[in-house]
Amino acid sequence: MQKQTQVLVVEDDPFLGDLIVSDLSKLFPLSPLTVLGPAETVAQAVELLHTGQPDVVLLDIDLQGDKQAGIKLAHHINLTQPAVRILYLSGLPTEIGFDSAKLTAPYGFLRKPYDRQQLVDQLELLLIRKAHSELSAHSLSESPYSKSKKPAAIFVATAHGELTALPLEKLVLLEADGKTIRAFLDGQEFPVVFTSPGLKNFFQEHREKLVPNFFQLSRKHIVCLSRIQQIKHNHVGVIQEVFPGKSLTHSLPIPQNGDTRARLYERLGKIG
Repeated sequence: MQKQTQVLVVEDDPFLGDLIVSDLSKLFPLSPLTVLGPAETVAQAVELLHTGQPDVVLLDIDLQGDKQAGIKLAHHINLTQPAVRILYLSGLPTEIGFDSAKLTAPYGFLRKPYDRQQLVDQLELLLIRKAHSELSAHSLSESPYSKSKKPAAIFVATAHGELTALPLEKLVLLEADGKTIRAFLDGQEFPVVFTSPGLKNFFQEHREKLVPNFFQLSRKHIVCLSRIQQIKHNHVGVIQEVFPGKSLTHSLPIPQNGDTRARLYERLGKIG
């Protein structure tokens, strides 16, 4: 049975908040979708985040006169519940609305007054992705080969309403620059670029898929263990096969503090 998808509405205008809740109920009458809220303040939203465990937050930015309240709340969500998808609904000008919101790596951004069809499209994509993930997880748990079978890919948002697959068998390296992540794949000259709340959060969100064959080298790099060619002068050499006859070596520094080197050697020793 498909699980209910919880959508938290955060909107300080009572009329608009009730309208959004009503629209969601009418637009998804047969879908497994439950609406929480509307929460009119950050405090109410935080309480519902912890008691309701939403999958999606429809988030206004300007709350109770604080034009950064929604941004602050988004950062809180990314830190405490990184799996929650954020979809902004805002009427603020671009320079204080979208330009600030995009730094929190949201799933989407809709401008007020919002278009119902755009809202439907965004949420439908979320529902499809959630159902796909749950079906994949169920299939793996039911399979007699589930212990050895690896998920085929991780899907990442590369543009507004666009998902791109990162096939695990081709994934060589993940490199982060703040919230921008570049995925280097075999058979592709240029990396797949997407945004995320951070590499650590991304690793935790996809831990089950990444842990068997990947290692988080630092805050900036996650590497495929089987693609490590050499460790020399406090650097790891990772090979990427761009196309037959052409390969690239990514030289990545090993953090000097902590036990990263020892943990890496231990993981490499466990490769068959």
